Amino acid sequence: MYLFFKKFNPNLLFQYTVIALAFTIPLSIAAYTSLSGLLLILWIFEGNWHFKWKLIKNQSFFKAFWIFYLFLTLSLLWTNNLHLGLEHLRKYYFITLLLPILYTSIDHKRIPQIFSAFLSAMIISEILSYLIFLDLIPFKYKESWSSIDPTPFMHHTPYSIFLIFTIFLMVTQLLYEKRTKMQISIYSFFILTMTANLFLNAGRTGQFSLLITLIVFLTVNFKFHWFKTLLITITISTAVLTTAFFISPNFHNRSIETYQTFHYLITHGEALKNDSTGFRFMMWQTAGTIIREHPLIGVGIGDERDAYTTILSTKLPQFKDQIIGFSDYHNTYLQTAVSVGLTGLLLLLAMFYILYRNLSTNQKLRSIGTVMITLWLSFMLIGNFPAAYLTILFVLITSISLKRENGIFSNSDV
Repeated sequence: MYLFFKKFNPNLLFQYTVIALAFTIPLSIAAYTSLSGLLLILWIFEGNWHFKWKLIKNQSFFKAFWIFYLFLTLSLLWTNNLHLGLEHLRKYYFITLLLPILYTSIDHKRIPQIFSAFLSAMIISEILSYLIFLDLIPFKYKESWSSIDPTPFMHHTPYSIFLIFTIFLMVTQLLYEKRTKMQISIYSFFILTMTANLFLNAGRTGQFSLLITLIVFLTVNFKFHWFKTLLITITISTAVLTTAFFISPNFHNRSIETYQTFHYLITHGEALKNDSTGFRFMMWQTAGTIIREHPLIGVGIGDERDAYTTILSTKLPQFKDQIIGFSDYHNTYLQTAVSVGLTGLLLLLAMFYILYRNLSTNQKLRSIGTVMITLWLSFMLIGNFPAAYLTILFVLITSISLKRENGIFSNSDV
């Protein structure tokens, strides 16, 4: 037993556990949750608290996040639903606890291995997606597996975000690292197949996010004039979207549905009542009404559902039979403004701005961090932060892209 503890190296085991975490993130919630618990234990065994506290204290993003999180917590004072408020705060677990743990203890030398593990898992996921699409798998790991929506382990919306991040991660590595011809060929192959895979699943968020991320990626990495960036984006987007429209049945049908929704909205002044986009418009209109009544500090975290039901009954009865089943507002910006008002929304936006300002000076890591931020900001237009698979990916990539390789603190000190 003595020899075991003498040879026990918690930091080395921590690095291997992070690599395992990166591999499990696209594949299993249960696996990455368990590994997160193990990382906490190893982080405690590492010790070196003075060093870790300095890292955390000198990182502005953590201050911005805690100000936002404390304001959410403070809003419990004026909510009517304390239980739901506490449940929502609990969802920030990975950011409040795991992000500082990863930020203070990931070794720079292990970052390439972390990315390789993540890419390996995404390649496995993509292969399964194509097999599901082609009906070549003789078993069903999940009942939802279908050629209509071939997403192996998660809902099609987060899967689309994962695909886009993986595409730009590989492009960034080709851009900033020397690779053999064979490696370039393999990366190029999977960049193409993952882009195609993006248009096979049933989501529209991914296609929109791809275009936004492309603009940001070109701007950050090539410093093009805005007109050149726009021209390149339009050229690539037109080619990809046109090809996808005629080849992918899912993308073809979703594109027509989206066009019909917007056309009906423009010509009739109201949303269609029989499609997902129309439902979102009605939910967003409901949220806007609540925000106008509680503009500064909102209704309090946890009270969104009660406020939603009240507005439908009193101000928007025409929507009541259409969108009475409330889960959330399908928009983080509106959800935040409803919960904690425009004050809370401003704190949320400030948090992401400070995150961008504090990204690593290493151009490769800065590019990867910028892609992650862009994807989160675009996802929040139709989804909620935090959100299961996406939150853990955000935490891992943020912890890496905030690191300063040659800064005043170094992982070699651990």
